[in-house]
Amino acid sequence: MMKKSAAFTLLELLIVISIIAIMASLALPHLLVALTKGEMMQTASNARQLYLATESMSIDANTSSDPNVGWPGDMNIPSFKGWATALSSGYLSKNEFCKLCSAPGVVVSPEHFPTSASQTAFRLYGVKEQSDGNAIFLITRNATPHENGSAISITLDKLVKPYGSKGCVIMHRAGDALTLMPAQLNKNGALGTLENNPEL
Repeated sequence: MMKKSAAFTLLELLIVISIIAIMASLALPHLLVALTKGEMMQTASNARQLYLATESMSIDANTSSDPNVGWPGDMNIPSFKGWATALSSGYLSKNEFCKLCSAPGVVVSPEHFPTSASQTAFRLYGVKEQSDGNAIFLITRNATPHENGSAISITLDKLVKPYGSKGCVIMHRAGDALTLMPAQLNKNGALGTLENNPEL
């Protein structure tokens, strides 16, 4: 008597592969969103480290009355280069600073120490010691805040890294970091203020 084969037929194999492909295509968008959220959380953590180093520098500025350190807007000559140089002169190493200013698609190399915010993943604003806690201190480069009276609206540039139109990270003067997806930009009423603080 002939034994019956236990192998899959070609049709059964094609059906199984088709089901796996359909399930993968349904799961992929959710996996990409989860990956982006994870990357944005890391960027928010980096912004928080930059905030803590700046806060430490500000405390030193208050005790020493040194105009070359402190919050970016309180420095003798408010600029991104001045802030970066002050932070990397005792609060963070150049390697740490460059690592914290990097994000997906934006790698800051210590060999080319940044002289402007355009070389990093963040926009820096000239907040001061007296600035409102809700004032924007750092925001990812893909996002541009606009003042609309007392409210802030944010537009995302899909061509700008990091994150393009997928979302942004905001760090306020008070030390809270927000990771926002596009749908949240229109619903969140506490995006921050600019308080006439220029982008540096």
